Amino acid sequence: MKESKLPQGVVVTASRVPLAGFRLSAQAIQWWLVGMLAIIGWMVVQVLTSDNYREAWDNISPGLETTLYLTLISFLIAMPLGLFIGMARLSKNRFVNTVAQIYIEFMRGIPMIVWIFIVAFVVTPELADLLGKRTRDFPPLYRGVAALCLFYAAFIAEVFRAGIQSVEPGQVEAARAVGLSRYRTQRHIVLPQALRNALPALGNDFIALMKDTSLVSVIAVAEVTQRARIYVGSSFRTREAYFILAVIYVTLTLALSLLLQWWERRLEIPGRMEDD
Repeated sequence: MKESKLPQGVVVTASRVPLAGFRLSAQAIQWWLVGMLAIIGWMVVQVLTSDNYREAWDNISPGLETTLYLTLISFLIAMPLGLFIGMARLSKNRFVNTVAQIYIEFMRGIPMIVWIFIVAFVVTPELADLLGKRTRDFPPLYRGVAALCLFYAAFIAEVFRAGIQSVEPGQVEAARAVGLSRYRTQRHIVLPQALRNALPALGNDFIALMKDTSLVSVIAVAEVTQRARIYVGSSFRTREAYFILAVIYVTLTLALSLLLQWWERRLEIPGRMEDD
């Protein structure tokens, strides 16, 4: 075997380096990913070869559009709302700070499904009466979006609060010292770093919100879980319906997790500097 000497005098066997790297990769990444893809592949085969699974897929899969709509719209509304509440949580005004903390603790203290019932069957009728409209003028889909975004805004607020507090105070002081206003300091110095620091937690909240869209099936929103329940009620094929439902969520979660990991690596500026 050919040997090479490092500058420090350490002898390394060249033929063993790729093997060690391969073993680390297999243990850290490859096998869990292969297992997940095997589960997804098994379900694809079942759908392609079994009439029962294909029928279940045809009845459940149209709900994917609603699931993705609920996830994206709710998260896009919850993000700015959470940022506003998180900054209010850091306010030096005691009243503003207290109101923000009450909102956060209230939302974190009740189950998601209870909040969905409150929004759908208590808040919506009251709002309809206040606006002079009928309750049915507010479709279940809109009630579900409202419940999800208001609920997750509390969790996102805490993520932003932690992200903002993670920025070194010296950077804020330096920005103010060179003449930047408080607004420009927050916009150009604090928030970009806070967003980067908060990205892993925001990604986790996004995935959790996607899975929690299944809970709005209790108010008859026709996402994948509701469509699976309807199909089971009419066909009694529980195995096919719920296996397909589970694999749909696994596939979405896996795709989002891999995408977020890639995006986090893109934003690891110190790591890239060290690699260079």
